[in-house]
Amino acid sequence: MTVNNSEHKPYYTQRNNKLKSNGACNVTAMIAALCAAGYAVETLANEQYAQPEDALMRFILSDRRVDKVWHEVDPAGRIPPNEWHPVLAYGTNLYLRECGLLGEKENAVDWGEKRKVSEIVQVLKDGGAAVLSGVFVAQGKKTIGHVIAAVGYKSDNAGEITHFIIDDSWGDYRTEYANQNGNDIEMPFADFMRLCRSCNGDSKLAHLVRKALA
Repeated sequence: MTVNNSEHKPYYTQRNNKLKSNGACNVTAMIAALCAAGYAVETLANEQYAQPEDALMRFILSDRRVDKVWHEVDPAGRIPPNEWHPVLAYGTNLYLRECGLLGEKENAVDWGEKRKVSEIVQVLKDGGAAVLSGVFVAQGKKTIGHVIAAVGYKSDNAGEITHFIIDDSWGDYRTEYANQNGNDIEMPFADFMRLCRSCNGDSKLAHLVRKALA
C-alpha cells in the first residue's frame, strides 16, 4: 500500500529561496508539509516575497509576537527563531491565521518531542504530513540539523511500514545530495529511524501537520 499526500503537488526547494537559502530547510519543509496536507500555501506569498517559504521566513523573523516567544525560548538570541522548533510551529500557525487559512483559535501544526512512529503514520494516513529534523550526509560531510517533510509511506501486505515518502528541500539524501531533486523520495524505514532525530528511544521529534479542513 502506498500513501503519498504530496502526489501531483508542487515541490519546494530551498536552493532558490530569497531569504537565507542555506538555512531555510525548516520553513521550506513546513511549506511542503502544509501543501501536502491540503493548505493553499501559495496564498501565503506576497508582493515582496513571491515564494511562500520566503514569506513564512520573513514573518517569523519580523513579527513581534513571534519575537516574544523566541526570546522566551532563547533569551540570549543565540539561534535564529526559525531554527527553534517551538517557535517555528508557533509562527507558522500564527501566519496561517493572519492569511485566513485557519480560524482564530485553530492550529495546523502541533510540535512535540516524543512522537511515536505510529502517531506520524496516523497523521499521514489521515491526509496530513510531518516535519522532522535529522542528520544527513552531504558529499562526505555531515549536515547537522537538516529538516525534511514526511508526506506519505509505503507498507507491505502485513501492514508494516517499509518506507516513508519524504520531500527534502535540499535534494536526494541517498546520493549525498548530488541529485538536487528531493521530491517524493522513498526513505527506507531503517533510514528513517537512524537519520531522523529521536527522543527517549524510538520517539521522534516532530511537527504533526493535520489535514486542512474542507
